[in-house]
Amino acid sequence: MMKQNGVVGHSIKVAVIFTGLLALSCGASQAEVAPPPSIEPEAMTESTPAAENVQVKGLWGKIDDSEVEDIMQQHFNDFLECYQSEALEILEEIEGELSVYLIVGPDGAVTDDIYFEDGTLGSENAQSCIIGKMKRIRFHKPIGGYNAKVRYTFPFEEPYNHPAPFDWSRDEKFTSAVASHQSEINSCLKGKTGIQLVIYVGRGGRVEAAGATAGSRDAYEAGRCLARAAKSWTFANPGKTRPAKGIVQF
Repeated sequence: MMKQNGVVGHSIKVAVIFTGLLALSCGASQAEVAPPPSIEPEAMTESTPAAENVQVKGLWGKIDDSEVEDIMQQHFNDFLECYQSEALEILEEIEGELSVYLIVGPDGAVTDDIYFEDGTLGSENAQSCIIGKMKRIRFHKPIGGYNAKVRYTFPFEEPYNHPAPFDWSRDEKFTSAVASHQSEINSCLKGKTGIQLVIYVGRGGRVEAAGATAGSRDAYEAGRCLARAAKSWTFANPGKTRPAKGIVQF
């Protein structure tokens, strides 16, 4: 479970990424046309100079690290609830990091551009729950621009005194079983790459939980499809003592 100051909490690495992009959107430029002879130039109605029609759009702003940290701490119990109810209650051995990427809009609200770009937690249910909670968060308006990019890492540490799951990431039987579902994989991915799928296999070879991370929002949605499909797959029985955990790259 996430730990903080020696008790239930979390130690979180924060990285707020700021980039600058300036795009100019200009109104129609004013043509230089001489006024009719019957009208003195001084008597013409003043029009707004073309330069004033220039608007700065798409400029990336920033949100201070300290604000990101404070806000995530404020909502810690919400994220912890997702981990407990949607992951640990399914399988007590579920643990791992999750790195979220999100864009904060000009009003401080989290936009739909939010997904987990890295991590090994492997619980689609918990990940969806956390994203739902994060969409309700309000930041201050980005400084110096319209939107701000934020990256934040949660380490979810398994709170019970269980041995770690068997590592099946390089197990030939595991990888072969995954490959046998190539048609489902292709149907979900549709050519998307940069996806990491985490699968927990329990007694009888049944998939207890699965979750994916990816390097883009479109790829993340493809990974979610894959994680849902993986719940119906079957593998070799890892044994009665503990589950197995396999990580596959696509």
